[in-house]
Amino acid sequence: MVLKDIPQNVWSLGLDRARQALDRLGHPERSYRHVLVAGTNGKGSTCVYLERILRSMGVSVGTTISPHVTDFTERFRINSRNVGSDILVKVRERIGPEVADIGLTYFEWCVVLAATVFAQEKVDYGIFEIGLGGRYDAANVLDPAVSLITPIALDHTGHLGATIEEIAGEKARIARADRPLITSATGAALEVIRGYAREIGAILHVVDTPCEERTSLKGSGQSMNAALALQAARELGFCPGGVQVAYALNTAFLPGRIEEIGYRVTLDVAHNPAAMAVFMEYLEHKAFHGIGVFGVLADKDFQTMMEMMKKTCSRVYIAPVRSDRSWGEAEMAGCLDKERVVRCGSVTEAFHQALGTGEAVVVTGSFYTVGEVREALVCAGF
Repeated sequence: MVLKDIPQNVWSLGLDRARQALDRLGHPERSYRHVLVAGTNGKGSTCVYLERILRSMGVSVGTTISPHVTDFTERFRINSRNVGSDILVKVRERIGPEVADIGLTYFEWCVVLAATVFAQEKVDYGIFEIGLGGRYDAANVLDPAVSLITPIALDHTGHLGATIEEIAGEKARIARADRPLITSATGAALEVIRGYAREIGAILHVVDTPCEERTSLKGSGQSMNAALALQAARELGFCPGGVQVAYALNTAFLPGRIEEIGYRVTLDVAHNPAAMAVFMEYLEHKAFHGIGVFGVLADKDFQTMMEMMKKTCSRVYIAPVRSDRSWGEAEMAGCLDKERVVRCGSVTEAFHQALGTGEAVVVTGSFYTVGEVREALVCAGF
């Protein structure tokens, strides 16, 4: 792994280290235009839709998405293809000595690597997904031509605030004066974003009409994510036609986003109640009858998500995930419900048991949960 020596779950929010690194490297990010994408859910999908739309217009695009599902290279894309790990290793080896004393965190390294690789590959546009919040996220050192904010929900409350308004205030800080700020946020979140845009002089565009074109990614929020991406392309100066939009939106793909494998298994990285509600709605619309596999991080609202799953799944197998942030014995014990919720030693064991029932299976709760199953099913040939 390219960053195997950097702890993945050590966060230190702030812009100084990433800014200092890019300054030492001669600001490679200044060779192309940037787009920042923040929000609670739907960021990755919006990034990929915009990537595909811009590609349909004949320009070169770098996209960085966080987190990855099964492979680190998913975080770095050039023209819709993952950047090879060999390229990432060489870039890190080249720039490492220049920034070694700064103490970049894992995500800061991802931003600096992406900024450098995109310059090396001579992209025209770089699309950067905000990893956490907005104000102090490392990607916010960039100077975006356009900023996008997807809907806001409660998540990462320990870092961003306990209310929708507080979280929206953090994410709104990716806006820039005299630049477009595009959002599909609603209600109290929208009012906070509107107020901040007015305060700094950002040009606010509220997207409240879904895109009518069919999208390849599934779920009720995808039409709004596509609409956000389409508006962003227009603000960047492009006028894609109907055929181009249709092709772009129907060739977008991200692993683990309501991803159906065969006729029995569906994977989704829903990791908060808002995302879980969208996933459960999709399953109910399909008249799903089957088993759930659920693993989650301890700082998530797993009680609410479990209640949602129990309404849709006849039985749920729960397990810890491969992370030091995983929920533990006490959290899982509080979710047990006779034979309806079964405790397993690992996600892999839970998936084996679920498959053994002969019923359809959904796997969700975390990128870690989906990643463990997807690696076995798709990457290793389960």
